[in-house]
Amino acid sequence: MFQLRSVFALSLAAITVGCASALPGPALQAMAPTALYRQSANTDPATQAQAFSVHFVKAYRGPIVENEPVTRNDPNGPAAALLRLIQAARVSLDGAFYDISDETIVNALIQAKQRGVQVRIVTDTDNMTERDSGPQGPLRGVIQKLQKAGIPVLDDKRSGIMHHKFLVQDNQNVWMGSTNLTPTSLYLHNNNAMVLRIPQIAANYSYEFKRMFEQGNFGPKPERQLPFPVVQVGNSTIRTFFSPRGGGQEAVLETLQRARKDISFMTFSFTDQSIANIMVQKRQAGLRVEGVFDQCLGYGKYSQYHTLRANQIYSRMDGNQALLHHKVLISDDTVVTGSYNFSANADKSNNENMLIIQNSYVSSMYRQEYARIMQAAKTNNPPPGDCPGQDKPAPTNPPQP
Repeated sequence: MFQLRSVFALSLAAITVGCASALPGPALQAMAPTALYRQSANTDPATQAQAFSVHFVKAYRGPIVENEPVTRNDPNGPAAALLRLIQAARVSLDGAFYDISDETIVNALIQAKQRGVQVRIVTDTDNMTERDSGPQGPLRGVIQKLQKAGIPVLDDKRSGIMHHKFLVQDNQNVWMGSTNLTPTSLYLHNNNAMVLRIPQIAANYSYEFKRMFEQGNFGPKPERQLPFPVVQVGNSTIRTFFSPRGGGQEAVLETLQRARKDISFMTFSFTDQSIANIMVQKRQAGLRVEGVFDQCLGYGKYSQYHTLRANQIYSRMDGNQALLHHKVLISDDTVVTGSYNFSANADKSNNENMLIIQNSYVSSMYRQEYARIMQAAKTNNPPPGDCPGQDKPAPTNPPQP
């Protein structure tokens, strides 16, 4: 059975460090890793949209047969945004993807290679071979296709998951989010992707990619020294985190602790008790706290759905026959997004990436997506999804507050 539920161009010419003078692009990698980088920027939404373009898989109708024609023809979805980035590449494409099987994306990468672009890929060992064939099984067809085209594909060869989903283009721009390079993830699951046209963020992701691809280092040691851990663009602040053990969990907890008005979430896997505890504390302090879980994992034994419901936090199961695959928290005007599920494995074992963005434009985009996901959860009655190895109970969504 086809597994439905398995598996800014903004110029940066005025970057300053405190009151230092502007820094030329080539010096990015030589900067002290603990510095705070600022850039004066127009805060007009149209200008900000050049720096942060946000893309969602618009699967809001419930049944897959109704969603797929919409998502495959969306000129602004994650797949279309990624294809544009690949096709515009002139120098290099460095990508780390947990799962790769979409032929259109693979063909675009090969075409980039054929026009002289350096293309390099990192993926998870478990997804190098054909599905269900084990680590000694035949190489997946798309992996063979990439390698035959002269594109090196490196796998992590470890038990922890190489769970990244990002692409660095020309060392200037980054595509990142929750979306794998599979047809189901690109067109059926509720997913998000963001293109950041900010070279300092690209430098962070290039650092992580080279750590894996060039050094073969998929672990936490030595401690990462990101070129730009904190970037300020106008009134916006962007913090970058990589797992394992890269400070992501602590940063999420700090972000939630600072909440003064509301917290909302849409998440595939949420098992982190410490995050749930802060949500409960904030709810008890009078903040509005609510969210949407994926139906399959949301009912799981270790899911925090049960804890939140028991503490009067409005939580629902999603309304998509396929996965709700977002990994998103929205706290006031701050968004947490990336490949990082809110779990111990994401923090301690897996290779993950996460951005914490304090920006009113970005938060408004994610709030709109959250409203759509919540509305679908309230109104849709999709056919049963495929939850391998799990018994999904009948929905027990609470009444609307």
